Amino acid sequence: MTADTKMPPYLPYPRFLMEADLALATKLVYAVLLDRAQLSQANGWADDNGQIYIVFPIVEIANAIDRSPMTVKNALNELETAGLIERQRRGQSQPNRIYVKIPDGQDIVRLMDKKLAPRRTENCPPDGQKTIPLMDRKLSTNNLTSNLSELPDVREGACARARGRYENVFLTEAEVAELQADFPTVWQEYIERLSEYMASTGKTYKSHAATIRRWAKEDRRKGKGVSDYSCKEGESL
Repeated sequence: MTADTKMPPYLPYPRFLMEADLALATKLVYAVLLDRAQLSQANGWADDNGQIYIVFPIVEIANAIDRSPMTVKNALNELETAGLIERQRRGQSQPNRIYVKIPDGQDIVRLMDKKLAPRRTENCPPDGQKTIPLMDRKLSTNNLTSNLSELPDVREGACARARGRYENVFLTEAEVAELQADFPTVWQEYIERLSEYMASTGKTYKSHAATIRRWAKEDRRKGKGVSDYSCKEGESL
C-alpha cells in the first residue's frame, strides 16, 4: 500500500462485534445487514415513523456470505434475541422488513461482558436446526426460547463447533483430533459427506463423531474408500 492506494470495497464492521458474545457467522450477517441498511438510508427506504428498514431475503444473504440458508436463519434468530435487529412480517407473499438496531453504550457493555452474557460451550445442536441464544441478557424484550433440556449432552470441557459445508456437523476439537489420528487421509471427506447427507435428507444423529467413525470403519472393512454410507431406513445412532 502507498498513500494513493485505493481500498477495496468493504463492509462496516463495528468494533463492538469483535468482543460481542455472538457466533462468527452472526457477526458477519450483522455486518452485511448494516451495509444494506446504509443503502436503504441513501435511497430513503423508511417507514411512516422514519425508521430505516431493509428487504433482504434469506437466500440472498446466504449467497452474500457463502453460507447455507439454515446458517443465516440461525444468525438472524440470534441477532433478534440479542436485540440487534427486528423483523416485521408483512403477510403472505410479501418479504419481511428488517430493522437494523444500533446499540448504545450500555447495550454494548452487555453484548461484550461475558459475565452478563455467559457463553454456553457445551450444548450445541447436532443438526443445526435449533438456534442456541448465546446471551442470557439481551437488548430487547424477546424471551429466550431454546429448551436446553432437549439438547444432547457432550463431554465436559469441550466445545462442539459447527463444521462442514452446511455447518451442521458438530464436533469437539478432541473428536476431530481422534478422527484425524484414526482416519488421517479421509476424515475431512467424511465430515463433508455427512454435512451434505444431513442437509439433503433431514436426518439427524445423536453423535456425529460416532456416525463418521462407524461409516469409516464399515467402508474400511469392505475395502472401500469414502463411499455410500447412508443408513437404512429407521437406523440412527
